[in-house]
Amino acid sequence: MDKKTECELVQDLLFSYVDKILNVKSKKIVDRHLIECEKCQHKLREIRKDIEKNQENQKMQIDYLKRVRRKNTIKSFLLANLFVLLLFVGIFVSVYVYKFSIMTGVAKKVEKQFESENFYIEQMVTLGFDEDGIEVQRIWFKDGKYKVVHHYERDGEIFEKLGTCYGDINENPKECYWIREEEKKARKEKSLPYTIDKYRFSGISNPIWLSNQPQYWRLRLGAPFYTKISTDHEQIGRKYYVLELEDTKLWVDMDTGLPIMHFGGVSVLEYYTGTNIPKRRAESIKEYHYEFESVTEEDVEMPDLEGYEIEEFDYEEYVNELLKE
Repeated sequence: MDKKTECELVQDLLFSYVDKILNVKSKKIVDRHLIECEKCQHKLREIRKDIEKNQENQKMQIDYLKRVRRKNTIKSFLLANLFVLLLFVGIFVSVYVYKFSIMTGVAKKVEKQFESENFYIEQMVTLGFDEDGIEVQRIWFKDGKYKVVHHYERDGEIFEKLGTCYGDINENPKECYWIREEEKKARKEKSLPYTIDKYRFSGISNPIWLSNQPQYWRLRLGAPFYTKISTDHEQIGRKYYVLELEDTKLWVDMDTGLPIMHFGGVSVLEYYTGTNIPKRRAESIKEYHYEFESVTEEDVEMPDLEGYEIEEFDYEEYVNELLKE
């Protein structure tokens, strides 16, 4: 076999030689030829360089694909978490807007109701035990004048009267008279630590009416966060909202926005002697009744105090005296 023919044969076998798949006989032929032939040695080096270059390129491609896949995995993870976050935020915002709209709507309805300058309100509070009786407060309001009657009832009979309060918010919103007609005694209270207005008599608890007042914007915005709202109709035969805050629950008429009943939480009335273990508990329940445009001038007219023993009490002077001590 001449030299040229042998080189062609060996060069055809070089790829298999590099891949180490030649049989023993063919490998010996190639080994013997490479010892003597520089041309084929050069060809072998070129083949190995090409293979190394291809392997390096493949490695770079694999590394690139790994980086792309890793980035895509991270991107997918972030997008999935972003979707979950947006879903959560969407649900949260929807619930907040729903609660906010209900509470704002209730507040506006209440405000609309109390645009009236003529209303009667009855509030009855029970602690859950018959022997404790029922605390009753009746309020008559007409054109700024008001009368508040406060007493306790048991089995429909009044057993303790706390007196009757008269005042006129147009003349002096920080002054009122407490009168005990049976005893012919009156107490004039001046410089009250609060201003009396008709909304103070409304019976609307926070955060219902106050949530619609500009000065209570924090309460208005925050109230939906901590107030649970549901609807019901079973107890009174018409739909009402149930607003729950911690251990209190308020039923609100959907149509008027006015409260129907307020569960004020559980109070401990008595403990076992020498312990902190409750012996008697009671749930404070307040019921409301409202009438509009039914109060007459006679209902809010303060009686003539001639012949009454009148005591004056000035809150501002009382506080100043305490501060001096």
